[in-house]
Formats: sequence, structure tokens, C-alpha cells
Amino acid sequence: MSTSHSVWYRAVTHLILIGTAFFWGINPMVMKVGMQELHPVPFNALRLSVGLIAAFIQLLVSRSWQPVRRKDLPRFLVVAVAGFFLFQFCYSFGVDYTSASVGSIILGTLPIQVAIITKLFRIETLSLNKTLGILATFAGVVFIALGKHGGLGLAGTYVFGVVLLAVAEFGYGVYTVFLRPLTDRYSIYQIIFIVMSVALTPFILMSLPAFGLAVFTGLQPVTWFSAAFSGIFALALGNTLWSFGIKRIGSTNASVYGNLPPVFGILAGILVLNETLSPMQLLGALIILGGVALVNKKPVSQTNAQAASVAETEGVSE
Repeated sequence: MSTSHSVWYRAVTHLILIGTAFFWGINPMVMKVGMQELHPVPFNALRLSVGLIAAFIQLLVSRSWQPVRRKDLPRFLVVAVAGFFLFQFCYSFGVDYTSASVGSIILGTLPIQVAIITKLFRIETLSLNKTLGILATFAGVVFIALGKHGGLGLAGTYVFGVVLLAVAEFGYGVYTVFLRPLTDRYSIYQIIFIVMSVALTPFILMSLPAFGLAVFTGLQPVTWFSAAFSGIFALALGNTLWSFGIKRIGSTNASVYGNLPPVFGILAGILVLNETLSPMQLLGALIILGGVALVNKKPVSQTNAQAASVAETEGVSE
């Protein structure tokens, strides 16, 4: 791969992950609208159902289905249940039991959890740049939370909510790390369809006996829009793009983009809700962007090696 092609390839990958962060950044605001009318469990069942339809369409268009190897079934279960479902379930309830600022700080630990998991399982190595960048993105999230009007909101914060969000973020850390090997054998579209199918099942089993199908009748159009947007863009498309990013640059490098959603959340609040941006929030956003750049910065030795390789190739062709 030439240097110019490599630069373009990485640039597209980073744009993909920024797009994912955008969808996830505005998703909480959209979800809150839907959960004003629907309980979190049936709402998740609804948006996952919509997301699964979108994932199925992606799979049909890609024509990339292939038989799943028996040895990969345990990994699919870990990614789908201990990763995806655990996050969706605990996150939905966690945000109701804790304040937005505290929740942002807890969810900002994703890169740290991914780094710990990859280190424990010896999947990726952590350079000094990556370590500093991960800590910087977390610090940026803290600044954004503290810079919100009223500061660190503890009203509505309960230990139960904090625990739920911590478990949720651990689940997505598991999803982010253990999904990577599957991308070497299956298409992203097939992986997302299987993962969402498995994750939807327990939501349906919890929702139908407790609430029944009648809970989905007579819903306001805005609730359907909330579920549709969250299911299509945040779940199906968002996780597809996230998985592409993981496949291309690895779990650790991709995970720091998980701290960009608060930045887009702030921008959405400014544009839609006429909120104001505090100096501390602006500083936090800049710190996050700097941390993302630091984590994804190539070591000088690697850059020099690639340049030498390209020069050698050009010399041979001459």
C-alpha cells in the first residue's frame, strides 16, 4: 500500500468513526423523547426491531452471508450478550437513575476499559501516546460534565444508576474488543445482524409478558420517529460504522472516538435547544479532539519505515 493510499485509507476510517460519534451524540436526546411515552424495556424492543430490519436490509444488499463456524459461536454469544445486550439494557435504566453529568463521566471510561481488556488478553500493546491520549479524552469528558450549567449534577444520582452505567460501559468494552477477530472471517453486515438478533430476543421475552403488544398501539408519531431514528442510525448504521473502524485501526484506537458523542451532544443542544456553550465545555471538547489525535498518531519509527519502504519500491520500479 502506497503512502498516499495509506493516508487516504486512515482518513476515511477516522471520518467513519466521527460519523458514528455524531449519531451516538444526538441519540440520547432522541431516545428521551420516545421514552416519555414508552417504558425503557418496550422502547428498546421497538428500536432494536427497527434496527434489525435495517441490518437485514444491509445484509441482503451486501450478499455477504456465509455459514457460521461452530467454533465462533461462543465468541458471537459473548459479543452479543455480554457485550451488546448488556450495554443496551443497563444503559437504558442507568440514564434514568443518575444525572447526565455523572453519566457522561462514567460513559467516558470506554477507552480505559478497552485498554485494560486488551492488555489483560494481550490483544494490543499500549504505547505512551495511546495511554496519554486515552487519559486526555477522559479528562475532556469530565470537563464537559463539569462545565454544564449547574456543574456536576448529583440530583437524581443513585449508586444503582452509577453501577448500571459502569456495567453498561464494561459491556461495550467487551463488544469493542472481542468483535475484532470476527471481522477477519465474516462481513460486518453479517456480524451486526447476528448480534442484534441475539440481543433483541431477551428484550422481547421481557417486554411481551410484562407489557403485551397493546403497549405499541396508539403511539404518537414522534415516538415512532424516535424509535426509528435510534434503531436505524444509532443501532444498525452506527454499530456497522463502529465495527468498520475497529476492523481498520483496532479496538484501542477506535475506542477513543467513543468520547466524541458528548461533543456532538453539546452542538445538538446549542442548535436545537438554544443551549449555551461554557468555556469549560469548549476546553473539554478541544482536549477530547487532542486526545483522539494523540492516540491515532503514528510513531515516528513506523512513519519512517513506511517512507523507506515506498522509496525502495520506487527505486526498484525505476
